Amino acid sequence: MLTTEWLLDVTRRRNGFAELVQTEGGLAPAAWRLAEARCRTSHVSTAVPSRTEVRAAARQLAERLGLSVPSSGTLAADCERRGLLVI
Repeated sequence: MLTTEWLLDVTRRRNGFAELVQTEGGLAPAAWRLAEARCRTSHVSTAVPSRTEVRAAARQLAERLGLSVPSSGTLAADCERRGLLVI
């Protein structure tokens, strides 16, 4: 599935965000995946999301799922422990 199609699918499905968090193994890697997809589909395409982008994705996931949002530093550290680069 293309990145744009995946992004539309996960954001439109009723359980898309919950499935993403479960599949990715937590809020931080799910937020990274969402932010990374948005980075790849933006008009200035990049492969590595920033802390701000990961935090914004985490906030969107958390709002939809009723979770609390960790600090950007905590999110970035969790991502980096998993080998997910954050700038």
